[in-house]
Amino acid sequence: MKLYYNLLLLGAAAMVGACSSDDAPRANNGQNEVSFICDYENSSRATDTNFENNDRIGIYMVAEGSALQLGGNELNNEQFSFNGSAWTSARKVYWNNGKHTVYAYYPYAVKVNDTEDYTFSIAVDQSTREGYTASDFLWSTKEGVEASSDPVRLTFSHRMSKAVVKLEKSEDFEGEIPADCEVYIHSTVGTASINLATGGVSKDSYSGTMSIRAHKVSNTEFHAIVVPQNIESRRPLVEVVTQGVSYLMEGKISFKQGYSHTLVVTLSKNPTQTKIEIGGSIGGWN
Repeated sequence: MKLYYNLLLLGAAAMVGACSSDDAPRANNGQNEVSFICDYENSSRATDTNFENNDRIGIYMVAEGSALQLGGNELNNEQFSFNGSAWTSARKVYWNNGKHTVYAYYPYAVKVNDTEDYTFSIAVDQSTREGYTASDFLWSTKEGVEASSDPVRLTFSHRMSKAVVKLEKSEDFEGEIPADCEVYIHSTVGTASINLATGGVSKDSYSGTMSIRAHKVSNTEFHAIVVPQNIESRRPLVEVVTQGVSYLMEGKISFKQGYSHTLVVTLSKNPTQTKIEIGGSIGGWN
């Protein structure tokens, strides 16, 4: 099937005098423009909100029955941006006949190295809002899509894992938990291999481990985005730094794709008596 795209160029009117009639933009002959509505599957963004102004997603689209490839699809990593109320493409794209399968991901990358083995790295410093939200990889797909004047609804899901660290006091801990606490997640691989056709994520076995500075939600709760992986032997896992004292705890955990994991750290007056309890896991991050 041949693919026809009509580009609506912003400066078209000014260019008409300089172009021949063959070079002028053509009308879309009544074809419907491709458009999308994006939401979440029983969950929200890492920011606990929906998509925000200036967020960008990448869209691939193939004819039904065709495999997703790096190039040669009906849409190839087409950029769509959110203006606070609607998603718009960087250029105008129109439907072909027949049925299609759509693949979408966030955050948008200008260059995708491989659709079956896309390399994605989380931020080391997630204490900043930018580092935290940029680490939240989202994915969506929809099959059997046909041309319509209505937007296609894409439901995204989290493909990374989330660590929720909650700080509590032991009986001998005097006063309130200090406001200057910093939390780090250690011993995890921060680079992932992602299959954009299936949404499957695995850690990059050739990458070394890293230490993630977590995002502060309150004085007693911190969040971090983690690449899905198993930590099967006891290693330094969570560190709490406050008032010149470092509380370092070992642990074993399986960070599951699309799950939120709660780790409760009980601070003691004596750092050597501080303990960690790895609690339950919740799908969809809620």
